[in-house]
Amino acid sequence: MHGAVGAGGLLMALWLVLWRELSWPVLASGALFPLGFALLAGLGRLSLDLPFRVWYRLDLWAAFLAMVALRVGLAVLSTGLVVLRGREAPGIVAVPVRLRSGMGRLFLLWAITITPGTIALLMEGELLYVHCLRRPEGGTIPGLVALEEVLLKLWG
Repeated sequence: MHGAVGAGGLLMALWLVLWRELSWPVLASGALFPLGFALLAGLGRLSLDLPFRVWYRLDLWAAFLAMVALRVGLAVLSTGLVVLRGREAPGIVAVPVRLRSGMGRLFLLWAITITPGTIALLMEGELLYVHCLRRPEGGTIPGLVALEEVLLKLWG
């Protein structure tokens, strides 16, 4: 249960950082993360067998958050240019995923979905399908492998 509340609390903190304000609607909607995780853990629908390394590797958490912030910043610029030019080439990319942990996969899906211009559609076995506003050359999403490496070190 503590792991579920901790992971939900981390997502709530990220939610507040992204909104950049502490109004009651933002706080209330952000509180749904830890409450929802606790409810799912209590019902037995979410199992968080957290390895100890998850909590003491603050360097990896900082790297993960910095990489997500960089991805979001670059995607905002890229998406703005696509909108201004009016030339988009959307597509769906199949990305192989090496993460085995449910929480690692959840954080990867979250990082992809909050990035403007990309949406994680479906994870089927070892493949993740991502819709991109601009389909990347070569079928690989830039920076995703490095992001997955950090998550592999945290969650396995």
